[in-house]
Amino acid sequence: MRRALAGIGPATTMPAAGRAGTKPAGAKTADATAAAAKPVAVAAADGGADDEVPRWAAKALEQLLHVTCWLDPGEDGERLTATVRFTGQRTDVTGNPGPGDTFAQEETYQGIVPGSGPVAVTAEVRGVNPGTWSVTARPVSRAVAGQSRPAAAPEPAAAGRVPWPRRVTVQAGPNTTVHTASTLRSKVPGVIRYAYACLVVLGVLTGLAIEGVLLAAGHYPVLRPELLSVAAVAAGVIGGKAWYAAVSGGKWDGWCIQGFVGGAAVVVAAVAVVGPGVPKGAFLAAATSALLIGMGIGRHACFWAGCCTGRPTASRWGIWSSDRRLGCRRMPVQLYEAWTALVVGAASLSVILALGLPRSGPVGIVALAAYTLVRQVILGLRDEPRHWRYGRTVTATLAALALIAGAAALAVG
Repeated sequence: MRRALAGIGPATTMPAAGRAGTKPAGAKTADATAAAAKPVAVAAADGGADDEVPRWAAKALEQLLHVTCWLDPGEDGERLTATVRFTGQRTDVTGNPGPGDTFAQEETYQGIVPGSGPVAVTAEVRGVNPGTWSVTARPVSRAVAGQSRPAAAPEPAAAGRVPWPRRVTVQAGPNTTVHTASTLRSKVPGVIRYAYACLVVLGVLTGLAIEGVLLAAGHYPVLRPELLSVAAVAAGVIGGKAWYAAVSGGKWDGWCIQGFVGGAAVVVAAVAVVGPGVPKGAFLAAATSALLIGMGIGRHACFWAGCCTGRPTASRWGIWSSDRRLGCRRMPVQLYEAWTALVVGAASLSVILALGLPRSGPVGIVALAAYTLVRQVILGLRDEPRHWRYGRTVTATLAALALIAGAAALAVG
């Protein structure tokens, strides 16, 4: 048996069912009646709120236990699968421990790449009572299909920091004392909880500002097009949710940027046909460049929030990041998409400034098509299975056709 895992620190995670690279091995509390403790945890989280609290609110307010362990996957070999057993007991118990005062939980983490540097594995424990906990994590050997003997667990990681440019601290020690917290107040190595909302809002405001400046510089009305653009953003949010639900089997706990682009583009196109109060081409061009630059800012939020992650890698081009369960060096696909949107948006803005808004309508079509086309290549680096074998091929083909048509219209016009 190898040594106990090192580096347990306070952290949390959100379920990643279906995500390639990690999956839960199973979980149980030490007492079969621990599930009864969940309402207690929720009540403590909201300060005794009404029992008729919505399910999503109860889940967000529930007090959880969050622990992270650090592993060293070594330098050579094939991808690893590690199973970690977390056990804990509440230290501020008066008398004998009751339901929800102890737990034992196992988590399995797949796709760990040797040579990728320190790896953080994070577990989320529900159904426990709020308070202070003493937690221990140890590797366990589990049989792997196709192997005659159980797979050995990775060694503990030494204290230090993850590879540059991230400065995440690697904590050492097999045991730790942690405190329960709600999801919104939890900590995961490499994840900044409030970065998502801040960057998305900043992206939306920047996009609206760029559109307003372009319209004002062209001596066009600003208020009505701006309100219509806000409606396009709302349609994008709905489209992003719907697209995610469609590709994830009905789940609503995430977003899809392709759905956001599709929803916003439909509204922008419809408004351009109906009439936004300014020339249709001018509105389409201004809205598209603003949309792409705003997305280029907001898309960075996914990197800091731990969603839409890239595949684990040992490549020097990888950057240490987390999917909220497995933190390791990954292909930074969120940054690639953000930089693509910024470059395409800035290029379209340059063309608009050179040609003027009235003649730049096709620029919007070309820009959206170019971004969509490049994105299909980036999607191949994502850490998720394909939902449709021909999805990227069909999307790339349609985007290429739109790019050619837009370029032809721009040349003729």
